[in-house]
Amino acid sequence: MANVYEGQPDARQSGDEAMQVSRFRPRYRALSHEEVALHDELKDAYARVEQFICLLPAGRYTALALTTLEESCMWAVKALTDTKL
Repeated sequence: MANVYEGQPDARQSGDEAMQVSRFRPRYRALSHEEVALHDELKDAYARVEQFICLLPAGRYTALALTTLEESCMWAVKALTDTKL
């Protein structure tokens, strides 16, 4: 799978940036350079928030905050990768 990170599509990623994306994504649309940069910015921002949450006392609310943060990140990435900007 190393070729995915080098910009080369593998069997799960289409090389066609304009391909129509299914809700259940049997194949992923290739991202443009701008979308890859935005994806990286999103992940960096979520990682910074995670660092702050991890400073809180361990417990149910902290666990819920981390779970919700993960979910939010998932939806943000899906929004980015699901449609063409």
